[in-house]
Amino acid sequence: MNSVLKTAPSPAQSNELVDGPQVRELGRLGTLLGSTTFWVAVVNVLVIAVFAVTSPNFLQVSNVQNILFSGAQILLLTVGMTLLLAAGEFDISIGANVIVSSVVSAKVMVALAGTPEQVLAGVYPNAGNAIAIGVVAAILTGAVFGAVNGILVTKFKISSFITTLGMLGMGTGIARVISNGTNVANIPPAIQEDFGIKTYLGIPASAILVAAIAAVLWFALSKTRFGLRTLAIGSSREAALRVGIKADRYVLGLFILVGALAGLAGVIDISRFATTNLGGHEGTALAAIAGAVIGGASLWGGRASIPGAVLGALLAVLLQNGLVIVGLPVFYQQVAVGAVLIIAVYIDQRSTRRTT
Repeated sequence: MNSVLKTAPSPAQSNELVDGPQVRELGRLGTLLGSTTFWVAVVNVLVIAVFAVTSPNFLQVSNVQNILFSGAQILLLTVGMTLLLAAGEFDISIGANVIVSSVVSAKVMVALAGTPEQVLAGVYPNAGNAIAIGVVAAILTGAVFGAVNGILVTKFKISSFITTLGMLGMGTGIARVISNGTNVANIPPAIQEDFGIKTYLGIPASAILVAAIAAVLWFALSKTRFGLRTLAIGSSREAALRVGIKADRYVLGLFILVGALAGLAGVIDISRFATTNLGGHEGTALAAIAGAVIGGASLWGGRASIPGAVLGALLAVLLQNGLVIVGLPVFYQQVAVGAVLIIAVYIDQRSTRRTT
């Protein structure tokens, strides 16, 4: 008996065993393995490895830059979609918003860059001011588009699905009316040279700008009262209202913010090729929603991750780029992204059921 008593750990020793470094290390490991962001990162690495083995061109510098160029726009829209999903809303008209904003911006730039004769001759005496005003016009157009969505959802109590589905058709039609159904040409080339194809240390300027915006929105969502209230609205709007959160005001603000981001995405769109792209955004909303959900955002609100959204958007872009590199037709991109979205939603539903 004495030997047993002598070898039994004291209360202090017991606490060390429970809270010791090994246990803490296991706790950190468990948290990491339970993180959606971690597993999306793992999947990204695996996808890169598969495409790198399949095609030697995949990891070439030019293709990596192409991924970053293409990814900047999708990432910006995915981050915006993540904020909406956090509040229990979403926007399937975001691609139409990009088109409308880019057309309005392009029209403004062309109109202010010089006389029609000068523009047709490739001379742009007012290019700097025209581009600056065009960028503002794009962001304002996107914000107004988002505000219409927000007002219909908050004031008229129409579901965000129906609202944005209707705005998808309206926005696409308005863009074609404004542009007479043709892409806007003769945009000042300075926007392409100074931003659209500009790189710093090999990294596209557009990717750097979007990364900075994503960092700001990550801080806002995870470290501020704005983020806390956004997630609270998504978790339970009734509970949020009871504690004094003006849910409608927040949701309207989110739609305006996401609209403004779509307007900026429209600028990125025209800056890369110095023309609009009326038919190039059919899968934009799908890619943005897929990136957000893959990254850990819940379609039912209350849960979202900006780092996860970044990795989710990257996965969508990697699939799109890699499938083309290995020689598959372009339409396989939407098949792949749609399949990954369904899998992500299924996993989200399973995890939701386990926690309720």
